[in-house]
Amino acid sequence: MPDVTIVVDVLNGFCKQGNLASPRCDAAIPAIKDVIEARRDAGDQVIFLADTHDPDDREFEVFPEHCVRGTTEAEVVAELQPLLKDATLIRKRRYSGFFETDLEDRLKAAHPGQVTVVGVCTDICVMHTIADLRNRDYRVVVPAGAVATFDGPGHPGDEVQRWSLAHLTGVLGATVTRAPPTREGRS
Repeated sequence: MPDVTIVVDVLNGFCKQGNLASPRCDAAIPAIKDVIEARRDAGDQVIFLADTHDPDDREFEVFPEHCVRGTTEAEVVAELQPLLKDATLIRKRRYSGFFETDLEDRLKAAHPGQVTVVGVCTDICVMHTIADLRNRDYRVVVPAGAVATFDGPGHPGDEVQRWSLAHLTGVLGATVTRAPPTREGRS
């Protein structure tokens, strides 16, 4: 069975435009793309998760309105659009990719030995999806350079990123790699 790579919320609304768009998340796109291509070339099944909310979503009581269904914010960034061709896109409305989606069924069918996770935001949707993967006993690998979070009031990006990566390793038991794999033959 092939391994699986999950791409979490690399969307316009977190990287390019809107209330939660962040230059830090946007800057991670090249590394995220490299990991996806390397894992796809290794035979992984690729699954994109896309935060997609209804206009009256209760999450907007916590975070400003973002990634509303039918808007460009809820779409995968242009740099990764070509990679959707051979991938699965799952729209979600909560932090974890498992909440009210068919992700669990897809993973059971794939029966991967390893799940690689890349995307944004490390401390929110990436972490909650990884927690649910680990609670289901999946082996999880996280290339540190291919996950990112944002800077904001009360949310210092560097500090939050360090804490998140330590939590993924020390509490959730994911393997965090320091250098993302690159495609063979690529400079």
